[in-house]
Amino acid sequence: MSLHRRTFLGAGAALPLLAATPASASYSMGNRYRLQKRFVDWRFGMFLHFNMGTYHDAEWVEPDQDPRSFNPTHLDCGQWADAAKAAGMKFGVLTAKHHDGFCLWPTKKTTYKAQRDIVREYVDAFRSRGLTPCLYFSIWDRTNGVGPKGFDDRPPITREAIDFVKAQLTELLTGYGPIPLLILDGWAWHWAFNHKTIPWHEIREHISSLQPNCLVLDLNGLAVPWHSDLLFIEETKGGVFCPPGNTYAASQGQTIAPAGWFWHPSTPTNLLTPQQIVEGHLAKLEPRYCTFILNCPPNPQGLLDDTVVQTLHEVGRQWRPAKRPPLPRQPDVVKHPLTPTSATATTGEAANAIDGHSDFGWNGQADQTLWTTSEGPQSITIDLGKVFTGVDILTYLPRQDTAKDFVLEDFVTTGNITSYRISASTNGKTFRPLTQGTWPLDHTLKEARFRPTIARYLRLETQGPAIASEIGCGGLRAKPRPLR
Repeated sequence: MSLHRRTFLGAGAALPLLAATPASASYSMGNRYRLQKRFVDWRFGMFLHFNMGTYHDAEWVEPDQDPRSFNPTHLDCGQWADAAKAAGMKFGVLTAKHHDGFCLWPTKKTTYKAQRDIVREYVDAFRSRGLTPCLYFSIWDRTNGVGPKGFDDRPPITREAIDFVKAQLTELLTGYGPIPLLILDGWAWHWAFNHKTIPWHEIREHISSLQPNCLVLDLNGLAVPWHSDLLFIEETKGGVFCPPGNTYAASQGQTIAPAGWFWHPSTPTNLLTPQQIVEGHLAKLEPRYCTFILNCPPNPQGLLDDTVVQTLHEVGRQWRPAKRPPLPRQPDVVKHPLTPTSATATTGEAANAIDGHSDFGWNGQADQTLWTTSEGPQSITIDLGKVFTGVDILTYLPRQDTAKDFVLEDFVTTGNITSYRISASTNGKTFRPLTQGTWPLDHTLKEARFRPTIARYLRLETQGPAIASEIGCGGLRAKPRPLR
């Protein structure tokens, strides 16, 4: 990092701005760099979509299924691990809970669960083969009342629901040893609830308190890391691919069987070829610092099909990790985010900038909830609900829609904020300046850093009309504390 003084165009005196430059790599490699580097150096892992969907020929199972319908008669997690090791994979990710809420461990919070501890069998099997077990967990739980049962209703999110999520995460992150990667899903992309209704800061702090070295990846659909330690590209959404030149610590998910993420009757006979996996994926993704997570869904017996196993063995014969430079410097992660309670603005729907929705879409089209303003200088003020000490960063996520379908390039930048000023207040009336500067005209996550301050309100002022997907804040150096 290097300290620059920049001028807010037409808005008065310059203020200090801590701005990142390419030459500043010696200052910090990123506060999660060591863990991110380990992840991208894994190169290749196995996604295991194995849950209630396996038994109902469905990607998303309707809630409240008969738990007895989940019945793996020949479950062998060792077979999964052997196949992963044969392919050259370094880790696995098991769907401990999908959107319908069925649990693969003996949770104390619901009866909607398997009759055996499949998470235990999985982590033990993978560790015994020298592989690293990781987990997937859906925040959205259609059976146990966390979010809506579908897309047409919008029930209130209760304190009980939030505590339910935290209790289940506690079970998973205290009962099975180190979990270096936790993939969260069913959350920021769901229009009916999001990172605000289930507060991101509370879930993030809870995970960190249980396992500080656990990377958190939220499947939010964005082309930049937002509220996550890693970027994720879901290839199945139109064949989208991690773009050339990417330097974010990234991962790309694809399923070995185009029929879907869960097992279907067509899975055994409709697979990617070893060449498609090695040459079409690993060879392309490795230089882009993008770990390939290949979904290999076990069948209803609890086994990988013989054709899947054979394919993975052939992949292992054909692929060897390629040489590449170390992972470049990464942006610092806001490890201690705060969730604004409300917002006001000169024009536009200010609430759209703090709704916790991921706002991603193709060809200018998306289920976007953007703060969009009229002409002229604009401002938006976010309210944290109480006065905090130690607030030292504001983040700005520009719009995330592309000009072309299924291409993670050529993002629309109309309305993106490039000149800004930040100020703070404890009472909402008297504001003191914190910093000001400029941001590049692109779609990446922006940040404005300043000395730790006491604030309930943060105000972002712009030189002209503005569009924002999300505006957030928090503590980069330490956890902000509420003043009593």
